[in-house]
Amino acid sequence: MQSIVDVDRIARGARIGKIATFVGLGFLLAGLIISIAAPMSSLVWASFACLIVGLVVATIGTANMNRWVKEPRADQALTQGLKGFDDRYRLYHYVLPAPHVLLSPMGLYVLTAMGHEGVIHYDGTKFRRDFSAARLLRFMAEEGLGKPFAEANTQVAALKKFLDEHNAGQDVEIENLLVFYSPKAELLLEDPTAPVTTPKGLKKLIRKQRGGELKGKPYDELLALFEATAATAQD
Repeated sequence: MQSIVDVDRIARGARIGKIATFVGLGFLLAGLIISIAAPMSSLVWASFACLIVGLVVATIGTANMNRWVKEPRADQALTQGLKGFDDRYRLYHYVLPAPHVLLSPMGLYVLTAMGHEGVIHYDGTKFRRDFSAARLLRFMAEEGLGKPFAEANTQVAALKKFLDEHNAGQDVEIENLLVFYSPKAELLLEDPTAPVTTPKGLKKLIRKQRGGELKGKPYDELLALFEATAATAQD
């Protein structure tokens, strides 16, 4: 299996995360110092402003740190989960409109990566996570669960639009796989409307999909487009 990664994008994201985190903490510290040094003065508004700005910037920084620095990153976990497939399986990270795209003889897949930890439930209508004290303490460091299937559909639509613009893969169906890649994620699912798995179950899930669906000219056409796009993204 070949993994194609835009390492520059990862480096930029990590750099933004580190800078934003330190800047945000700086604003929070400044707000705290002002509030202690001049609690009743006209500078109180400045203290509140520093605290608000610091909270927002630090939250942005922490989210970027979780995505681009904390390991395993999504690209690492997905690549490891597909390890062992032959070179016809090509996994593209951050070089196409959808962050993680798998081109394979089994089909074309968007792998929607979710980094959330803990027990994750799906009851047939929506996702939710169990409450825990640890989650409360990490409220600034974690993104909300949101609507994973809606996010997955958005990524599929972005890739579909890209293919349409390049007149490629017109008859190729894009499959969507939702992957919770954190080692600390535990899935409790009831009738999910699309495939949901962890990296450990990813290969098995791919093998269970329709076989021999993408060979010959359609595969070669997509391969040429994706490789050219990846080369441009990495220049």
